[in-house]
Amino acid sequence: MFTNFDFEILDDPDFKEDAVREELILPLIKGLGYSVTGDDRIIRSKSLVHPFVSIGSKKRKVSIVPDYIFLSDNNPYWILDAKSPTESVVKSAHAEQAYSYAIHPEVRAELFALCNGREFALYSIRKVKPILHFELCEIEEHWDALHRILNPKIKANTALLEYQLDYGVYINNCGAAEGFKLIAFAVHSRFICKVADNSYTTMSVIPGDRECLVSLYFDESQYQHLLSLQKDSVKAKVSSSLKAMPYYVSIEPEEMLFAVSATIHDVVMDNSEESYIPFIVDYFMEYRAF
Repeated sequence: MFTNFDFEILDDPDFKEDAVREELILPLIKGLGYSVTGDDRIIRSKSLVHPFVSIGSKKRKVSIVPDYIFLSDNNPYWILDAKSPTESVVKSAHAEQAYSYAIHPEVRAELFALCNGREFALYSIRKVKPILHFELCEIEEHWDALHRILNPKIKANTALLEYQLDYGVYINNCGAAEGFKLIAFAVHSRFICKVADNSYTTMSVIPGDRECLVSLYFDESQYQHLLSLQKDSVKAKVSSSLKAMPYYVSIEPEEMLFAVSATIHDVVMDNSEESYIPFIVDYFMEYRAF
């Protein structure tokens, strides 16, 4: 694709972001199968009517509009932000900004990417690290994977995108500081699992611009305290279920009700579908609906 392009020109200080768009991103877009019309089209520099996303109870301003939104079946599928060759596309504020735009309620794209002419980094909103990251001069080696994911007619593994977004990943990708606290006074949960002899987990939905699922991890003493906060029918069902295999229980249509203080974990965990960052419970409290 770029066999006739001299990548040494990226060292020229006059080769800036607009040149990256024209010389490198434009042929990439055409190769992926997008056009300016139809259901699989490009929207350039979309302005937001409501330029904020919510992070917990706080609002974060989206001050940078990405260069491209790519539609598949007339719905936003991924976004791309062009950067100059001197700007980073990983572990940077640029990645955080692109993420905040992708999850914005006026966009809601599942994937976002950054390209500075030297590198291309593709992210899922459900992962912390890029799902694809390569030097642009080596694009031929990565083209099959890139095309399989981003071509609007293929969209590999789209079924995985139906999972709720993990709240820990959401907060982390928005730039939350180490030790971020979740304090919630009216938590509803219908599932609890015994992970090991002294380890339990439960989950709950966090409402907001993008509905998320939070995972809470806690120990035996905290589990006993959580049980003590429940009504008798819930307490009996949970207690009896977790004494035998498979050590988890769904208590629908009833719910566990509680308040909690928890701290975001410092380790990213992965399974076959997604990354997640659990919250470690500091303590449980009585449910308080205001």
